[in-house]
Amino acid sequence: MNNTNNEHFLRGKITATRVFYAVLGIYLFFGLINLDVIPIPWLDEAACLEPAVLWQRTGYYISKAWPTPGTEQIFLSYPPGIMMLHRLTLSVFPPDVFWVRLPFLLIHVCSAWLLFRIFKQNLKLDARWAALLCLYFLFDKAVFEISRSVRSEVIEVALLVAWIAVYTRVKPMRNGLQAFLLGLLCGAMLLTHLKLLPVVAVISVWYAWQGFAWPRLSGYVMGMVVLPLCFLIFIDFRITELYAQLFQHSMEHSAGGGLHVRIYNYFIGRFYPVYKEQPWLSLLHGWVTWLAWKQFRAQPKRALPAAVWLFAGLVWLLFLGPYYRYFLPMYVVGLWIVANWINEQKRLFPNLKRRYVWPLTGLMIFPFVTRHALGLIQRPERDPKAALLFLESQVPKQGKILIYGNEIGLYYAAKHHNVDFTHTTSPDHFGFGEYDSIYFLTDVPHPELGIRAIYQPKQYALPDWMYVLGRGGTFANMHVYVIRSEAEWKSVAKPFYGWD
Repeated sequence: MNNTNNEHFLRGKITATRVFYAVLGIYLFFGLINLDVIPIPWLDEAACLEPAVLWQRTGYYISKAWPTPGTEQIFLSYPPGIMMLHRLTLSVFPPDVFWVRLPFLLIHVCSAWLLFRIFKQNLKLDARWAALLCLYFLFDKAVFEISRSVRSEVIEVALLVAWIAVYTRVKPMRNGLQAFLLGLLCGAMLLTHLKLLPVVAVISVWYAWQGFAWPRLSGYVMGMVVLPLCFLIFIDFRITELYAQLFQHSMEHSAGGGLHVRIYNYFIGRFYPVYKEQPWLSLLHGWVTWLAWKQFRAQPKRALPAAVWLFAGLVWLLFLGPYYRYFLPMYVVGLWIVANWINEQKRLFPNLKRRYVWPLTGLMIFPFVTRHALGLIQRPERDPKAALLFLESQVPKQGKILIYGNEIGLYYAAKHHNVDFTHTTSPDHFGFGEYDSIYFLTDVPHPELGIRAIYQPKQYALPDWMYVLGRGGTFANMHVYVIRSEAEWKSVAKPFYGWD
């Protein structure tokens, strides 16, 4: 390479790095501005936060809002990773939407930064390729939405990226320390979600097979059992209840139908309708699967990401429900496979002046732009502080109160020890006679119920296409109903439980 070409190459690498950090800063900036309004509090967010709120309030690790039997004695329906993060947050910050979500946004941005460093330094990828892969990941519609919506995938991705960073580390590290760290990260993954069990299994078998040595393997196993063992001690080794609750919840989210249905759902069905704006995802997934198969056949001893994609992916295909949000940790593995392919093929970075690049870029960032635009325009009707002030004016300060329905009710309950909260779908741990007042929050009119008030903040008329593409609800027209009798209480729950 002559001096002129070398200068262009170095300038391109420096520019790519600067562009990546600039875009990451913009991503974080807008994320912070709209952190409490897109989305408004929703079911999954409240479901994982509620046990932490009760843990802080009562000192017991329980849940009253989850429908799984036994959670009112001890909560074991979901791995504890996200609840422990919530508990830590609540011990430092107030129980506000912004502060609850802030750790997840910061973890997400740090994961993208670390992934960029892995590609550029550990895998020796051209900085331009590294920036392109990481920015593509950041602006994926589901990835962008998950970054602020308080789901365990944010933690899963962070732990997996950290594992890849230690595994691919260029600077030498003592084998014993590296093995222990890799095991520790795998143990942490086991506490985030059951879907990572096959990922950890493939990684662990691969690590043992790659260079079997008792000191190295014992360090890995020791690291992997530390955190799960701490959790088992915390729950007094209630293994039977742990299995019963986890099994029931996981069965509700498992794959269904025949093999052909599961194959269709895994490769195509789960990308729709979330990916009407980004229709290439199914094709991209098929291409990465083909790359993984080629890498595994050609270099089986060095194709760890290919093995995870193929074997853990097969378990997901057969048993995991077809929800694209579940796929985010495997997305990182797919990027690792593509990075290896670029290195193996010595692919030159494409000329971004080609005409098709800018329309594709526009399509990629369109969900990001529309969602943030909606957050800014609709702030008056999405503002959780204003909605909570409205509830302060409607809910009595005295007596034992139950708020039922819209998830903003959990944030209200977190600030008032005389108030409990439950979801619309799970009232069965609560009895009508246990409370002085029950309030039902919903945007669905119920003429047969006694209405107390309707929340009507300032609203702006927007084109229909913005609602369709931006998605997400607001607090506008939230009805506050007073449940006056047990018959009314059961009538509201009947669609979910078939109560008479």
